[in-house]
Amino acid sequence: MPRRWIPITLLTLATVGLIAAVISISVGENEVQVIQLEETGEVQELIAGIPQLGNRLGNSNAPVTINLFIDIQCPSCADYAAETVDPVIAEQVRTGEAQIILRHRPVGLKPATLGAFGTLAAGEQDRAWQYAEIFMRNLDQVPERGVDEEFLNEVAAVTPKLDTATWEADVVDEEIRNQAVEDDMLAVELEIPGDTAWVIDGASGSETLERAPDLDQVLAAIERVR
Repeated sequence: MPRRWIPITLLTLATVGLIAAVISISVGENEVQVIQLEETGEVQELIAGIPQLGNRLGNSNAPVTINLFIDIQCPSCADYAAETVDPVIAEQVRTGEAQIILRHRPVGLKPATLGAFGTLAAGEQDRAWQYAEIFMRNLDQVPERGVDEEFLNEVAAVTPKLDTATWEADVVDEEIRNQAVEDDMLAVELEIPGDTAWVIDGASGSETLERAPDLDQVLAAIERVR
């Protein structure tokens, strides 16, 4: 039976414009580390209004389907997401030209990460993409000991419209663990290396782009398979 997680303090965002939530956590007997979770407003601007279902973002009838394999706990992957994934969401997903499915592919040896668990649990409420985006944009706030349950809780607390009590129950559910491992197994089956990769499907065919292709390469592939 999984141990009880640290309760989350619910934070009320008065407006989307409140882009930072400050949460103090104990990191030692006499020390307090202040963590500022930023860019929640920017995340809402990017994601709000786009249909979501589980780990899918975008219209389910879009002519192009993208499976994005990424490790959201990897700082370089987070930088890549800001430079390449976010423009694809803004230019292709928001316009209905593509739908994108988030797949968790760790760059390390473990088949799943805590970040994957938190994101998949948020996906049970169709908030996977908001959670993942806030998580990646705040990796510089991760404690020195690494991503832990407290950091997951803090991201959940500022994820818009996320029922944190439900999330707390889901994040320790065995099915969430299984989903994360299944994403990694799918990547292995497709022979995708441990780096950010895109599997792009459309009426004209399918293309797999590995090792973090740049934005122009991704957009060109989308056009070819459309």
